[in-house]
Amino acid sequence: MIEEQARVVNVDEYQLTIEASRQSACGKCAEQSDCGQSSIAQWAASKMVNIVVNKPAQFPVSVGDVVVVGIDEKSFIKASAIIYFAPLLVMFLAALIAQGLGALEWQVIAVAFLGLMASFYVINFISQYLENNLHYQLTVLSIVK
Repeated sequence: MIEEQARVVNVDEYQLTIEASRQSACGKCAEQSDCGQSSIAQWAASKMVNIVVNKPAQFPVSVGDVVVVGIDEKSFIKASAIIYFAPLLVMFLAALIAQGLGALEWQVIAVAFLGLMASFYVINFISQYLENNLHYQLTVLSIVK
C-alpha cells in the first residue's frame, strides 16, 4: 500500500476533499544544493493539490483533520503502465507494421502518430472504467490528528 498524509479541507455527505503537497525525490538527493532541478522541484512542492476521495464509514472525519490515504501498489503500477507504457508500445508497433508493409518514411511517421492518438482515445475509456473501480481509488486509512 502506498500511503501519504493529507489535510481534510471539505467534508460532504459521501466525499472528502483533501489537500496534499506535491512530493519530490530532490529532497533526498545529496546534490540538491548545487542542482537547478532541485530549485524547480522545491517550488513545485510548495503547491498544494486538492483530491476528492470517498468518505470513510468506519470513523468520523472533520475539516482540519490530517488523514492517511493510500492506494494499492499493484493497482498503481498497472494504471501507470497503462497510461505511460501502452501509448509508446502502440506507437512503436504501428510504426513497425507500417514499415514492414513497405510504407514510406513519412507514412511510417503518420501511422505511428495515428497509433499514438488512437491509444490515447482507448486509454480515456479505460480510465473512465478504472475511475469507478475501488482498487484504483485513494482510500482513507486512518486519522492522524
